[in-house]
Amino acid sequence: MKKTQIIAITIAVIALLWVGSGVLLSPAPPEDHHTISGDNEKEESLAEVRVRNSKAEDFSYDIVVTGRSEAEAKVQIRAEISGPIIALSAEKGDTVEKGAPLAEIEVQNRAARLEEARQLLNQRQTEFNAAKTLNTKGFSSDLNLAEKRAQMEAARSALVEAQTTLGKTKITAPIGGLINARPLDEGDYVNIGDALFTLVDLDPIKVNGYIAERDLGLIEEGAEASAEFLDGSTIEGPLTFIASAADPNTRTFQVEMTAPNPDLTIQDGLTARLRIPVSERKAHKISPSILSLNEEGKIGVKIVNDEDTVVFKPIEILSDQSEFMWIEGLDDEVKLITVGQEFVKDGQKVIPVIANGNGAL
Repeated sequence: MKKTQIIAITIAVIALLWVGSGVLLSPAPPEDHHTISGDNEKEESLAEVRVRNSKAEDFSYDIVVTGRSEAEAKVQIRAEISGPIIALSAEKGDTVEKGAPLAEIEVQNRAARLEEARQLLNQRQTEFNAAKTLNTKGFSSDLNLAEKRAQMEAARSALVEAQTTLGKTKITAPIGGLINARPLDEGDYVNIGDALFTLVDLDPIKVNGYIAERDLGLIEEGAEASAEFLDGSTIEGPLTFIASAADPNTRTFQVEMTAPNPDLTIQDGLTARLRIPVSERKAHKISPSILSLNEEGKIGVKIVNDEDTVVFKPIEILSDQSEFMWIEGLDDEVKLITVGQEFVKDGQKVIPVIANGNGAL
C-alpha cells in the first residue's frame, strides 16, 4: 500500500472514532428541566415592593385655626322717646357699671301727663266702687258695672304707660362695660330709634374660630385652649361652645373660647391664632406619597401581611405637614408598602423588600 493511502485511512478512522465518542459520551437530557423552569418562572412573576416596618408612636398635636376676638356682649342703646338731650353723664371710652346714668332727655310735658293719668285712675276707681255698691243693692245693672270696670282698667294702663314714658327720659346702662360709641352731644335732638350709645362688655372676652369636620370629634366643651394675638399677647380659657351644625358655605364648625380680660387689654375684633390641644393617641408617621385610594374612593395605605399579601387599610389623617403626616387606623406594627404600591392591588401576592435606613420610604 502506498504511504499516502495509509495516512488517509488512519485519519478517517480517527475522525470516525471522535464523532462516535461525542454521541456516546453526551449527557442524558434533563428529564425534570421543564418542571424546575416552571417553578422559577412562577416565582419570578411576583412583583417586588419596598416595605418599611412601621410602629405606632405616641402622638399629640394642636388644632390651630385663625380666630377673632369678640366681646361678651355688645349693646346699642337707642332712644325710645323723642326730645332734646339735656344731660350727658358718660363719655366715649368710659367704663360704666350696669344701671349707671348715661344721659337724660328733656321731660317736657310727660310729668304733667303722668299726673293727669294718676288723677283719672282715682276718678275711675271711685266710679267703679260706687257702681259696685249700687249693683249689690240692685240699683245698677251688671252691664253698667262692667263698663265702669273697663274704664278703670283703661285708666290704670294709661298710668303705667305715662310712668314708663317718663322713665325713658333717663338713659341708664343695661350692662356693665365700655362705652365704644356716643354719636351725640348735649343739646342734640333725638327721635325714636336714634343711636345714643354702644356698650361692649370685654370681660370676659371670647375668641371664635372654625375647625374642620375631621377635627370635630377630637375636642369637647371645657377643654383648655389658648389664643395668640398679632402683638404676641396670649390668653387662655376653656372651650365654651362647639357648633352642632356646620357653616353651609365653608362646611366648618364654629368653636368659641372664653377667657378673663380684667384689664380690658383685648379689644373686640382682634385677629388671633386659636390653639386647641388634642389628647395624646397612637399614630403612624408616614410620607404623603404612599397614600392610595381604593375602588370606593376611600383614602388609605397598602401593607403586606404575614402571608406576603397586599392589604388596603383605610386611615384617618390626624396631622398633615409638607413632608410627612400622622395617621391612625393601623395596627401598632405593620409592614407599610412605601414603593410600588401603585402597581399592586388588594389581595395580591408580592415579594416584600425591607427598606434600609430610618427614612419615611
